[in-house]
Amino acid sequence: MKDHAGHAAIRIRNRHAALHVSRMQPGNPVSLPDAPFLHVFVARGNAALEGVGLLAEGDAVRVSGGGGQQLITDTGAEVLVWEMHATVGG
Repeated sequence: MKDHAGHAAIRIRNRHAALHVSRMQPGNPVSLPDAPFLHVFVARGNAALEGVGLLAEGDAVRVSGGGGQQLITDTGAEVLVWEMHATVGG
């Protein structure tokens, strides 16, 4: 995606998607990107997602029609977030 040009260490070569990785520190919230579709995966630790609740290691959640929610952790976490803008048939 052109909005992220030059910011990624790893490119997934899809103009409609971006992969974000966060090593979250306790007490420092992270905002999810504003996108039509998101896929959030907790690779390590635990994180609470606003409007969803606690996500444990290995948990995943799909978010559609929004974004901007806050993720926060009390213990530290590693989280992957796929941001997707493609539409069906597009």
